[in-house]
Amino acid sequence: MPLILALTVALPASAQLVGNTLDLTEASAPNGSFVTVTLDLANEDAVGGIQANILFDAGVAAFNDISVTGRGSGMTAEGRVTEAGHLRVVLFFSDSGSLISDTGPVAELSFSMQGVAGESTLLTFEEVILSDPDGLPLTGSGTSGNLTVSPPDSPPALKIAALKNPGHTPIVMIMVTIVGGSGDAPSVVANGSLVSMTPLGDGVFQGQYHAPASLSSLTISATDTNAHGLGTSQTILALP
Repeated sequence: MPLILALTVALPASAQLVGNTLDLTEASAPNGSFVTVTLDLANEDAVGGIQANILFDAGVAAFNDISVTGRGSGMTAEGRVTEAGHLRVVLFFSDSGSLISDTGPVAELSFSMQGVAGESTLLTFEEVILSDPDGLPLTGSGTSGNLTVSPPDSPPALKIAALKNPGHTPIVMIMVTIVGGSGDAPSVVANGSLVSMTPLGDGVFQGQYHAPASLSSLTISATDTNAHGLGTSQTILALP
């Protein structure tokens, strides 16, 4: 009876790849902070260029920048917001280079978080276009990532800007910008009087104060509180 030997051959990971897939990672950061997500590529075919449209909630995050990393070293990376919440990223070689069949990161995308703690947004691929080293199209797909606004890790940081409008009764416009705030309007006091503040978005609030003609200076203070404590700011405006 003949002897039959069974041989098991371990194939490299790249030899087991099926298709070409882009993948975005998850990340979180407090309001006002920058966060980075990684763009990974698992490709069966040699890839010479990548273009992808990515959708996200512009009220939760804002695109900042893109840079190559890992396997993408040597590529040129471009990112452009075509309209609110629509990002187009393009990566390509300026020479005849290509990404051989393999897996790993090719780029990093930077976002600034601007939503309320607990809010999140998917980074969803609307369209993926890949090309081979000769510029011919390849079939590609994408797996969504996620961005989450985490609770602030310090008390709110407040900044006051005041603009006077000289006149018999000067009107002082007050703007307060808050990073890591509660999400509610800050408590603003001018010359001992509480000033009503209106939200303008992205942590910015606006109000106005009618200063008496007898005032030579105006002290303005603003406060806000989050889970880490009280944040305060104060400025003195010379009048008139």
